[in-house]
Amino acid sequence: MKITSIETIHNKEYSNLIWVKIHTDEGLTGLGETFRNPEAIISYIHETCAPYLIGRDPLRINEHADNLINWTANRYIGYPTRSVEYRGNSAVDIALWDLKAKASNLSVVDMLGGLSRDSIPVYNTCAADGYNWKANSLSRTSSKSVNNNNDKLYDDLELQALNPGELAQSLIEEGISAMKIWPFDEFAFPTKGQSITFDDLKKGLSRIEKIRKTVGSKIDIMLEYHSLWQLAPALKIARQVDHFDVFWHEDPINMAYLKDLSEFRDKTLAPIAGSEALGTSLWYRDALAQNAIDYMHYDLGWIGGISEAIKISGLAHANNRMMCPHDCTGPVVWIANLHISLAFPTAMILESVRAYYNGFYKKLVTHLPKIENGFAFPMDGIGLGVELNDVLLNSEDTFFKRTTSNDL
Repeated sequence: MKITSIETIHNKEYSNLIWVKIHTDEGLTGLGETFRNPEAIISYIHETCAPYLIGRDPLRINEHADNLINWTANRYIGYPTRSVEYRGNSAVDIALWDLKAKASNLSVVDMLGGLSRDSIPVYNTCAADGYNWKANSLSRTSSKSVNNNNDKLYDDLELQALNPGELAQSLIEEGISAMKIWPFDEFAFPTKGQSITFDDLKKGLSRIEKIRKTVGSKIDIMLEYHSLWQLAPALKIARQVDHFDVFWHEDPINMAYLKDLSEFRDKTLAPIAGSEALGTSLWYRDALAQNAIDYMHYDLGWIGGISEAIKISGLAHANNRMMCPHDCTGPVVWIANLHISLAFPTAMILESVRAYYNGFYKKLVTHLPKIENGFAFPMDGIGLGVELNDVLLNSEDTFFKRTTSNDL
């Protein structure tokens, strides 16, 4: 089998998402996905990845993962982070695993050694439809997310700020026992994370307090800081937050500063989760060596794909840590996260956004995992078990670019 072409798919409405399809001479295809900086990533995939991959055996994933970052294709020497190279390589790697599993008539989880559990609990990241969709923006682009029965509104982004107690109660009613919110983010921007006023601290704390007053200890509260804070104000916030028995502090400071992160961990009660931004195996090697991290929270679409997650799972096992793959992006990465989480015993919980899997994901892909009573269940079928939806592929706002051997 040989790779014959590399195709990218991009839609104007969901412009932060980029899909990759790898085509072969035997008619099999593989699907991958990554997120943010779409124009640069699309250019990189066709300029660098396609010339390397076309004509090669798609089943030699280990070779390609190494060559695309270290040797033949790229020779990229830089700190392992969410670079254009890593994002493009991540989408390619996920597509190669999808293709290899299909060629073997297996699901990706079976390619990884099979199920280690029958299901995995989910937590709800309290975003909403329109959050993080558009390139160059973190803003909302629509006001409400409606589930497939059109009888519930999932504006969890608004609720986490205005009525977090009601939000927590609605999640418990669906069997979801953990939620992630970011009650302090808005207060970081005026000073670029250098300080927080007493009034702003009190306002952020009140959102957590409302959850505890409404549902008590029935739900775990995960706090997301998006790496916005300097160490001193981050500690100021965390010392107050810890009184509410939060589950974790996620990316509380710029996660490249491991000495500061280790100090933060020593001076707070709740564990530290990280890092969606930097979580390659090399970063975890260094973070674990400095006792700076508890939960390994990486994004498959940013750190090298499934191949890198396999390396991270080994580090998790060797260091007695738990994996909680990040996702507040697209459906293909979310489904790849599910395969990883079901395959490796070190995975603990699956990040999910109910506004997404009950909302726009249905427009993008053909199949989604069953979510029931707070648990996610394995996908049916071979490969990842998902393809892009005809609604997306036939949209006038969808753009395709395909590189073949004739273009090289």
